Amino acid sequence: MTWTDLPTLNAILNTLSFVFLLKGYSEIRQKRKTAHRKWMLSALLTSILFLISYVIYHAKVGSVPFPYYD
Repeated sequence: MTWTDLPTLNAILNTLSFVFLLKGYSEIRQKRKTAHRKWMLSALLTSILFLISYVIYHAKVGSVPFPYYD
């Protein structure tokens, strides 16, 4: 894996975090506190991994502006 693969990894980690948050929400609505806690910790972990990956990528590449088209 190279630093150019990090945007794809970031997208995957964000998607996983979102899915874990949805699962956690579903579990707490069903009063399953232990399962909710596990999904929330999973979401937190993937968010932390995303942040690390994001910082590494932008430390290497710098700011990447969105291209403007007329």
